[in-house]
Amino acid sequence: MVQKDSEISELDGVYRLRIEIPFDVKFVCVFLFELEGKRILIDAGLNILPWKKKFLSLLKQINVKIEDIDYCIITHEHLDHNGLLKFIKRKNPYINILMHEFTNYSLNFSADPEKYAQMEENAKKFATLFNSYGMEQKYIQPILSWFLQWPKIVRYQQPDVILKDDDEVSIGSSKLRIIWTPGHSIGHICVFNEKNSHLFSGDHILSRITPHIGQYHMLSLFDSKYICPNILKSYLNSLDKIERLNPKLIFPAHQEIIENPLERIADIKKHHQRRFQEISKLIKNNPLTPFEISQIHFGNNLDNMNKYLAINEILSHLIYLEQENKVNRICKNGKILFTS
Repeated sequence: MVQKDSEISELDGVYRLRIEIPFDVKFVCVFLFELEGKRILIDAGLNILPWKKKFLSLLKQINVKIEDIDYCIITHEHLDHNGLLKFIKRKNPYINILMHEFTNYSLNFSADPEKYAQMEENAKKFATLFNSYGMEQKYIQPILSWFLQWPKIVRYQQPDVILKDDDEVSIGSSKLRIIWTPGHSIGHICVFNEKNSHLFSGDHILSRITPHIGQYHMLSLFDSKYICPNILKSYLNSLDKIERLNPKLIFPAHQEIIENPLERIADIKKHHQRRFQEISKLIKNNPLTPFEISQIHFGNNLDNMNKYLAINEILSHLIYLEQENKVNRICKNGKILFTS
């Protein structure tokens, strides 16, 4: 059994390195295990000095150097999961870095100074769209400022292997299966070790909360084949894919290791069904903007970023219900409202 608050723990041959960060998610975990004599690292953490120092310290405590790691597989494009890639590759040029093709595209695009003008233009479109969803400009502007800081902190490292859905990474006679699981991010993947039924879930499945699911309007410049018009449906379909694998253990990037995977997946599905019902009841014969719904549903005392996350969550549910013909969209005085 793993102690949930321990910095280093080991379960079924998998080391979890749990490192605190000064943000809402509290801590980020990376996982290290051996397969056919090769060491595999899942995710590359956060590019801030305290996290990096702690990561190196924990590796030393288990007698592993970066030069000893053979593979690093990145679950998705968020910067708490790939931040140290350039550092790791510099320390160990022979390590194989693997990531999904969209994750590679996203990080490469974001880090390219020549794309900054396009990102600014897209930010203007985002502001207009979210204003039509009922969000006031005073809340939108700080969010845009944060988005436009993103290219300045991305440290792009070209991967050695580009992954797609259902790829298999062969390591000796064993295989790691790659499952594309869009939802929390578009390029998100889970890694399934077929030898012992371990699933490394990144942020796709967490032990106590449901991951943020949003519509990712800022990504509309990217390759259209990876734009998910109904991201929540994509997420729920991804849960089905994991359920069919019937993993023995799930190792998420935040919170605790999941020892009852199918039960946890069922709980997440029930959570979204409850939210569908709550939103439908709230707007029954009562048209509201997504922002108004988010304020009622999540409260109005959130900071600007959480206001954005809240409206994005509501939008993902509204769009799902709209495509199921269970809610209707109304345009009135330049605003978009939904009713059931």
